Amino acid sequence: MNKFQFQLFSIALVTFLFGCTTSKTNQKMDKKISGIVVFGDGLSDMGRWGKITDFRYPPADLGFLESRWTNGKVWVEHFAEGLGLPISLENNYAMGGATTGYYNINEGLRAALKAGNEVAFQGMLAQVEAHLAKHPKLDDKTLFTLWAGGHDIGSYLDYGQPDLAQYPPAGNYRMAIEKLVQAGAKNILIGTMPDMGYTPVYFGTKHQAEASRLCAELNNGLDKIIESYKGRDIRFIKIDGAAMFSEVGMSPARYGFKTTEAYLPFTAINFADPLAKNEVVIPNKEKGLNPDDFMNWWAVSASAKMHQILAEKALEAYKKQVLTAGRQ
Repeated sequence: MNKFQFQLFSIALVTFLFGCTTSKTNQKMDKKISGIVVFGDGLSDMGRWGKITDFRYPPADLGFLESRWTNGKVWVEHFAEGLGLPISLENNYAMGGATTGYYNINEGLRAALKAGNEVAFQGMLAQVEAHLAKHPKLDDKTLFTLWAGGHDIGSYLDYGQPDLAQYPPAGNYRMAIEKLVQAGAKNILIGTMPDMGYTPVYFGTKHQAEASRLCAELNNGLDKIIESYKGRDIRFIKIDGAAMFSEVGMSPARYGFKTTEAYLPFTAINFADPLAKNEVVIPNKEKGLNPDDFMNWWAVSASAKMHQILAEKALEAYKKQVLTAGRQ
């Protein structure tokens, strides 16, 4: 396994790093949400790569549901359904590999994926601009979710790009949020970055301390963004990834998991030829093991059961903190 492969998908770890808190804003705002629009990376990707690759990347035939990065629906699908909100690829722009800016690190696989230059490989800020190009005036009852950052940090640590001093991830968040607000957005859900210093890629390496520092810097930047909107009719819901990682990772049995390992082997995706049919042996399948007993599905990408748990916690936080505040 080469370093690019590790970096490319280590961000999938964030798919089980949830815990939700809501910042207090103007209590007089109408709390009812009538729609949702999603921006981000593989955490919230509902199969956008499948549409590009005819469901060969990641391989749907190995269990990646419609080329999601898991074996079932992702958290935001359950979350939207729990709120009675329609969700599809029409209003979910999230794409595995997205940085917080314009770049998507799957650009390195464009030739192998046989994607022409007309196919958009988007980062989160590019996704926001794509939505605004189609919807220049936004509904103030829509919830906009933004979650990315790990690919910025991973690419910087491994390759020195992007220059995070010049292009800090929190700065991209700020630009994306301000563009949404200027177009009429009133409800913003953002996710903090779990400590990548404790992922398999960086733990115990010379980059561990720097990875932890950069994640903390991003999270501090998100707090400053929220603080900067105080006094304005903008509601923020903040997702505390690190807290949930600690809770589930330290006590997996409490959540019904027998192991924190992945059900699929890493070789389930052949990066040298990602579109080719992969006849890889899946030992856990041959043993008759249940994917629901595994916290992760592939590499550090959360299993479908974990996504359900994340959505439940997100809904609990939303109903407790947003809807309750609306009754005060």
